[in-house]
This record gives sequence, C-alpha cells and structure tokens, in this order.
Amino acid sequence: MSFERRNLVLDAVKKVHLESWYMNLEDRDKIRLERYVSSSNTVSTYEFLMSIIHESLKDKNHEFTAFLCQNIGKLTEMSDYQRFEVNEIFIDSCAEIGRYDDLKAACEMNFNLFEKVKTKILEDNNGTYPLKLNFRNKYIDVIVGVDSNYDLGFEMLRKYKEMGLLDAEEFRFRCKSLNVHRLQRVFDGVYTYRPVGGP
Repeated sequence: MSFERRNLVLDAVKKVHLESWYMNLEDRDKIRLERYVSSSNTVSTYEFLMSIIHESLKDKNHEFTAFLCQNIGKLTEMSDYQRFEVNEIFIDSCAEIGRYDDLKAACEMNFNLFEKVKTKILEDNNGTYPLKLNFRNKYIDVIVGVDSNYDLGFEMLRKYKEMGLLDAEEFRFRCKSLNVHRLQRVFDGVYTYRPVGGP
C-alpha cells in the first residue's frame, strides 16, 4: 500500500473510530479495504462499513463482503432492519462461496426477524415484498439443492405462504417445481445440484 493510500485509509477509519479494528486486520484485508475506501461514507461507523460492503459486493469480492458482514455487528449498533439488510447481503455472498451452513444460519435469523421488519420492507418497496428475498430464496436453494431435504422445503413454502411472502399461485408453482426436482433427483441417482442464484 502506498503512503498516500495508507493515509487515506487511516483518515477514514479514524473518522469512524475503527483504528483498533483496522490495525488488527490481516494485511490482505487492509489491501481489500484500500480498494473501496475512496468511495466510503464516513458519517458514522455503520454507514462507513455498509458503504465498503456495497462496494465489495459490487466488485464480486464475496469473501471480503462476508467477512465484513460478520464483523459489522461487533463494531456498531444496528436496528433490527439494518441487521436484516446485512444478513441479506451475507446470505448472497455465502451462496457464491459455498458457505452453506453460515447461509442457513443467516436465513434462519432473518426468518425470525421478519415479523419485526416487514412493515419497513413494505414501506421501502412501494407496498409489496421484493422478488429477491435471500432468506427465502437461498434457503430453499440450499435445503433442497444441497441437502436434498424436500420435506423441509415443502414445510418452508407453506410457512412463506402463511407469512404473505408467496401468493397462492406462486405457492402452487413452487410446490410443483419441488416435486419435479425430487423426481428428477430420483431418476438421476447421484446427481447433485449446487445453486449459484435464487429462483
């Protein structure tokens, strides 16, 4: 890291009181941080880390994105909705790098947070739930595509319908898709699908 860039990083982390955290980072993570600090928001610790997370995600640097998502809760206070948003990003990155146990844990956390944040989700999305809800989509991807747990897959679809996350038509379509996938798995024997994106 050049002296000029090092000073840029140090100035940013000082503004958000993360000097100790920064000094304890491994060299590779300091280099990763350098890539994005020029676009960072230093209004608060939370805004700073989220701006770095978004830049890292945009850069498809999923390992670093996941690392930051795991650390942000230790470094700043967050509301339930902020925690939910961080988890959604973490789930996406875990899917890309195959960290399926961490992905499922974050999905389960957001499932439990949903009742607390659903009003805010609707407010931010013109009164509807977005098509991309990682805690729903990626969880189904993994428990079915990786774990072959079809019974849990059907159970979760029923729960999502009860939560208002699936209408009757989409519920029927997804159940039909799971049945087809299960039959194909039987026919294909040892065939295993590793998901890279949501439905």
